[in-house]
Amino acid sequence: MVETGNGVLIGGFILQGNASKEVLIRGLGPSLAAFAVANALSDPLIELHDSTGALIGSNDNWRTDFNHGAIPVGLRPSNDSESAMDRTLSPGSYTVILKGAHGQTGVGLFELYDLGGEGSALANVSTRGVVQTGDDVMIGGFILKGGVGSEQRVIVRALGPSLARFGVTNCLPNPEVRLHDANGALVAQNDNWRDTQAAEIMQSGLAPLNELESAIILNLPVGSYTAIVSGVGGGTGNGLVEVYALPGGSTSEHKSAEITNAALEKDSNSPSPKGSKPGSSRP
Repeated sequence: MVETGNGVLIGGFILQGNASKEVLIRGLGPSLAAFAVANALSDPLIELHDSTGALIGSNDNWRTDFNHGAIPVGLRPSNDSESAMDRTLSPGSYTVILKGAHGQTGVGLFELYDLGGEGSALANVSTRGVVQTGDDVMIGGFILKGGVGSEQRVIVRALGPSLARFGVTNCLPNPEVRLHDANGALVAQNDNWRDTQAAEIMQSGLAPLNELESAIILNLPVGSYTAIVSGVGGGTGNGLVEVYALPGGSTSEHKSAEITNAALEKDSNSPSPKGSKPGSSRP
């Protein structure tokens, strides 16, 4: 859910390398109703911030953006009230804030697409928002692309309690993460990260700060994946889902990234939020 104040949706991504990269950032709401999503955010607005927190771009209605003509036709939002920005960015970390343009609340979708540019790659993508129950759990997708037989080593994390260190209130007390493939089959799940793969997770340098938080490390073949974050025992609160590309077994190419807090099915005109690919967010 996209709420107000501390409950807005916050996405982030990291570009690593030595060259700039063209990306497309989208904030969707009204078009989600076509996928039977109830209470869709009526008028989403997106803001783009750099690593210093400075605002470097914003958009309310995508057709009003100065660079809207550069957006690939197949990736233009279907509703004029939705937001999109096509930008060429230098390597670094970025934050995207998705909120209602006039204080509205509802289910919204943050998406990030890699539109090209050699010499840099998306290394991590994440989003923070309010994790509720039922259809309003947090759902993040990523796509791994590459040749036949390619795979990518990733770590998927679900954070809650440790967000309090960054001034976040009402944190999800005990997050659980489940990873599904493009067919909806369960690939892996974790409640407390020390229960499985503890040594491997610590070696990655990305171990969660709280033992109640979740993490999974996997070598995944190319394809679309969905990470679902929920509260153990029906808990609710602000949570963070993120995917990092790790060294080792990395022969796939990152091409797009989507993060969503609403489950959607793929149609012929839009990529599925059941798959998105790695970039980083601030908590």
